[in-house]
Amino acid sequence: MKRLEPWERWGVVAMLLLAWGLRWIALLDVPPGWRDDDLIELYTFSWKILESGPQLYFAGASGHEPLYHTLRAPLLAVAGLNQASARWQAAVFGTLAVLLTWAVGRRLFTREVGLLSGTLVAVSFWALMYSRVAIRHMGALPWMLLAIYSAWRVLHDARLSHAAVWGIAIGAAGALYTYYAGRLIPVLLVVALPFADGQKGRWKPYLAALAVGVLLAAPMFWAAAHIPGADARVGELAVPLRELRAGNWKPLLQTTWTTLGMAHAKGDPEWLYNISERPVFSLAGAAFFYLGILTRLGHLKQANARLLLLWLGVGIAPAFISLPPSSYGHTILALPAVYTLLAMPMKAAARRWRWTTAPLWVLTLALVAGRDLPDYFVNWPQASMVRFLYRADYRALVQYLDAHPEIGEVAVGSFLYGPWDKVAVATDMQRQDVALRYVNPERALVGGARPMRFYVQDENKRAPQFQALLDVAPRIEAPTGMQGLLLTLPEPPADALTADVKGQRLAEQPFANTLTLQAVTWENATTLLTWWMVVGDLPLPPFELIPNPPPPGVYNGPRLSVFTHLIAAEGTMVAGDDGLWVDPYSLRVGDRILQVHRFTLPEGAPGGPYTLDIGLYDPLTGERWQLPDGADRLTVYGVGSRE
Repeated sequence: MKRLEPWERWGVVAMLLLAWGLRWIALLDVPPGWRDDDLIELYTFSWKILESGPQLYFAGASGHEPLYHTLRAPLLAVAGLNQASARWQAAVFGTLAVLLTWAVGRRLFTREVGLLSGTLVAVSFWALMYSRVAIRHMGALPWMLLAIYSAWRVLHDARLSHAAVWGIAIGAAGALYTYYAGRLIPVLLVVALPFADGQKGRWKPYLAALAVGVLLAAPMFWAAAHIPGADARVGELAVPLRELRAGNWKPLLQTTWTTLGMAHAKGDPEWLYNISERPVFSLAGAAFFYLGILTRLGHLKQANARLLLLWLGVGIAPAFISLPPSSYGHTILALPAVYTLLAMPMKAAARRWRWTTAPLWVLTLALVAGRDLPDYFVNWPQASMVRFLYRADYRALVQYLDAHPEIGEVAVGSFLYGPWDKVAVATDMQRQDVALRYVNPERALVGGARPMRFYVQDENKRAPQFQALLDVAPRIEAPTGMQGLLLTLPEPPADALTADVKGQRLAEQPFANTLTLQAVTWENATTLLTWWMVVGDLPLPPFELIPNPPPPGVYNGPRLSVFTHLIAAEGTMVAGDDGLWVDPYSLRVGDRILQVHRFTLPEGAPGGPYTLDIGLYDPLTGERWQLPDGADRLTVYGVGSRE
C-alpha cells in the first residue's frame, strides 16, 4: 500500500475543504428553492419514518429504497425540517464521493490521478447538482466506490483484509438500498472485476463477499417484488425497451446515440438538473475526456484500464434504455469514472514527460472549474425555468413576509397549484401568524371582507375575465419575481343570476352550512363565473401529504370540487366543468371566491338558454354536499345560449 506523501496529505485536505465548502456556500440561493421531489422525500419518507417507524420499501413516488431516508430521519428529529437539515446528508455523501474517488483513482492508477479525479468531482456541475438537494441520488456513490475500492484490494493486495471483504458486501448492499440504479453495482462487480486479473486464490473470498452483499439486500428485493405497484419507475422510464419489445428499434437507437454524446453534444435535457442539454464538458474538456478513453483503450492489457472502461459503460447504460436520454440521474454511477478518465491524459503525458504533470493538472482542473462553477452558481439558478420549477418566487415571498410582520392576510397566486406549494412555503416560513390562501389565478380569485394582499407570479397567465377587477386593484410592494395587488372582490354585478329555478336567493342556501353560492354570471356561450362566500368552517377530512405518484390504490387528488353541468331543455347534459381552483384547506370564514368555468359545447348541441346544475362533492367518495333542504345541487335557469 502506497503511503501518503506530505504534499499528497495536504492536497487531500485542501480537496475535502474545497468539496465541503462548495456544497454549503450560498445554500439558500442555489438551488433557489424547493422542488417537488425534495419535499416528497423529506415529508413522506424521512419524516414518515419518525412517525411510523422504519420501512423496508416505500411504494410511493414510483418506488423508493429505504436507506437514505432512514439515515436522514434522526437528523430531522434533532434539527427539524429546514434547508440545512434537508440537504446536509447530500453534502456529506457528496464529500465522501470526492474522498473515495480519490482513493479509487489512487489505488487503480497513481497519486496524481487520484487527487485530480477527486478534485474534479468536487468542482463539477454534475456532482454539485446532486450534492446540494434533498433527493437520494448522491447517496449511492460512496457505497459503490467503497465496493470497488474494497474489491480491488481483495483481488490485488498482497495481504487479504477482512475489512476489504466486508467493504464489498456492505458497499454493494448500501448502493442497492439507496437508489434503483444501485442495482447495477453487482453487475459491475460481476462483469468488470473478473477482468481484473486477481491473484490466485482471491476469487473465493471475493465472490463470497459479493454474495453476502446481495443477500443483505434480498429483503428489499423481496419487498419491491411483493408490494403492488412497486418499482413502477422502471416501467415509467423504460419506454425504449417497451418499444423494442414491440419491434421498434428507433427509440433505443436514439436514446443510446444521444447518451453517448452527453460529454460533448447534449447533456441532461431537464432544467431541474442542468442548463437544458448543456453537455458535461466544453469542447476542450470533451477532447481531454475522449483522449482519456483512447489512452485506456491502448492499455487494455492492464486490469485497471479494463475496469475503468467497463465501469463507464455500465454506469451510462441505464440512460440507453430510459427517458430522458443523457439523464444525469440515471447515469449517476458513471460520474466518478467520467472524471477519472478526464485525468488520464495527465497520467499518459507524465509517463514520458514528468514535468508536464503539474501544468496538465492545473489545466484540466481549470477546464472544469472555470466552466462548471459559474454555470452552477450563477447561470443555472437565474434561468426562469429553474426559478419556476424550484419555486424561487415562493422563497422570496417567505423572506418578504418574515421581514414584514404587519402583513397577516395574504392570497398567493400559484400556477403549479398543488399541496407542495404550501408545503414549500410552510417549510421556510419563520412566522406562524400569517393566514395564506392558495389560488390558481388562471381560474379563480380569492378575497375577503377587507382588502387582501394578493401576490401572483405571472400577470400574463391570469384569466382574462379577471382583468377588469385587477386593473382597479392598487399595486403594492411585492417580493422579487411576483406582482403585488391589494385586492377586494366586488359584489356580483347587477345582471348576475342570484336565484334558483324556485326563485330562492342563492346566498340563502349554503352547502353544508359552510359555502354559499352568491351568484352566477354568464360571460358567453362557453364561459361562466360563479361567486362564492365561506360562511362556516369547511367539513373537510384531515389533510394528508401523499407522495406523487401515490402508492397503488391510494388517492392523491382533491377532496372538494365544484361541478357545473349545462342541461338542455329536454333534460340532457350538453357540457360540464368540474373543479375548485382554490385550496379549500387554506380558506377562512368570510373569504369570497370568484371562479371561471369553461365549457366545450359539442357540435349539434341545442341552443340555449340552458339550465345549470351546480354543486359540491368529494372526488374520492363521490359524496355530494347537501343544502339545508336536503338537495345536493342548485339549479339555475337561463344561463346562456349559443349565440
